Amino acid sequence: AWLTPGPRPSAPSVVVTTPAYDGANDANDCWLHVEVSDPHRVGDGLSKHIEYKISYWTNNASFASESGCVTRRYSDFEWLGRQLSASVDGAIVPLVPSKTLMHMDDPSSRGIEKRRAGLAMFMARIAAHPFMRKSSDVQVFLEDSNKSSWSSLNTSDVSASLSSSMAIDALREKPQHTEVVDYVSTLKMRLEKLVSAASALQKHGKHTVGVYQEFCACLELLAGQEDKALKVFAPTAKGVWWDKTRALFAAMTTPQQDAAEAMRIEFLEPLEDVHSLCCALMAAFDARKRVVDHYNRVTAQIERIEAKLSTMGVPEPGPKREEKQKIELAASDLRIERTQTHERYERCCANMEHELLWFHTELATALGSALKKHVAASGRAA
Repeated sequence: AWLTPGPRPSAPSVVVTTPAYDGANDANDCWLHVEVSDPHRVGDGLSKHIEYKISYWTNNASFASESGCVTRRYSDFEWLGRQLSASVDGAIVPLVPSKTLMHMDDPSSRGIEKRRAGLAMFMARIAAHPFMRKSSDVQVFLEDSNKSSWSSLNTSDVSASLSSSMAIDALREKPQHTEVVDYVSTLKMRLEKLVSAASALQKHGKHTVGVYQEFCACLELLAGQEDKALKVFAPTAKGVWWDKTRALFAAMTTPQQDAAEAMRIEFLEPLEDVHSLCCALMAAFDARKRVVDHYNRVTAQIERIEAKLSTMGVPEPGPKREEKQKIELAASDLRIERTQTHERYERCCANMEHELLWFHTELATALGSALKKHVAASGRAA
């Protein structure tokens, strides 16, 4: 009963925007709604890990049912991300939340809840994307309970057999594409510095709160000691106003604490999300570059084969002619592969035009909102 999706929620728990593709988001297009909930511990000892309940609802006819429910662990989400990066050309595949150095196995901990929220965002972006939600890998992730068969579905990396001594460079990235890659790479590095600075500010605020609290505790001890001394030595004398001083600094602690928390929620976390988006876009650029490298590798292989064929001439019937026919057939297969790879590259470029428009809109909206909230929170603290 626990692994039942229940009725579809009236609205998704995570609302995201998507790239605009012509006709991809009309009323007749298939939809997918995915929720990530209920982190729970599974196994004992070294096999102990956290799994999450994944519920989905869809009108995609390729699914076995219109709704369903499975449990998945963190590495399963990583598998899905890798598959989509290799198979959905030109798309900005969202990144799964990064791993932490601290081992987390308490389902009710703040760290696990933050990871669950990150995985929910990961699935929401996939479910909302007009191409990724139709991927067979997403269907396997949501329906297939036999994880041992997933390894046979791994999409091969087109650059896995790329030679470092490539003889030619038949296909080059367009200059405007290279400029965009340089721009996003620079933006990513600057965001990393901004995230580091914002994190330092937030830690400084938390440290200041701790110092205030320690100072107030010292004042409280001093007030207690003075009360005891006055009762014994000078009941009518006036002592130092330690309590009033403590109350003054205690009143200053709460605004500092609120400011540090506001810095984390309203500025630091949105910055980290934008940085993650830049990393996902750079990964999409890398995937496109691998397609270019694969095209060049295949072209180099074709040239080598054609050079060998030209030296063979027209052999007499027999083993030599059969060998030449096999080589010609291999060359023909490679030409087909090269054509398909070029089509894939063109598809990457066309899709990325839509993805980049969405990226810039998402970037401006997220950063603008974070800055406004941060300025407003700083004004309240002042």
